[in-house]
Amino acid sequence: MSTKGFIELLRLSKRGNKSQLHQKNEAHRWSGVAFEIMGQYFIAPLGEVSEVIYPPQYTAVPKVNNWLNGIANIRGKLLTLTDLSHFITGQQSTFHSTQKVICIQHAEQYIGVTVDRVLGIQHFNKKSYFSENNDLDQMLKQYCAGYFKHHQQVWNIFMFSRLLNDQAYMKGV
Repeated sequence: MSTKGFIELLRLSKRGNKSQLHQKNEAHRWSGVAFEIMGQYFIAPLGEVSEVIYPPQYTAVPKVNNWLNGIANIRGKLLTLTDLSHFITGQQSTFHSTQKVICIQHAEQYIGVTVDRVLGIQHFNKKSYFSENNDLDQMLKQYCAGYFKHHQQVWNIFMFSRLLNDQAYMKGV
């Protein structure tokens, strides 16, 4: 074997070790879409979020719940646009430039949930998971499945699937 071939084998070997290390790290890591509502931080499992968009122009729908903002056309699909904070608290939230819409595909419905801010995809060590946050508002607890603690910050795991199973929410959509 030539020297070049031996060096190439070493390089490939080291790359393989990095790949194995990366896979080991992935096994201990949980990732999701991070967002903020009502001054609290949440994270939604990646599999529950279709996309994140800027708030679109929408058409208001008469005689519906106040937290249902309206219907928007997103690339030929009808998006039902709702305000998550308003649904949970009953108080209308004010529009600000950091708001985003988290889109969820549910059965044949395409639902957009307006949140105060989206913080991108965040990664957490599974060892920093706790099953219940006793400090979380009771109205939010029913939609959450534990939390991660990272750098002294609590990130509640928001399950959009639980929101979509809430009859009060789905009747309004």
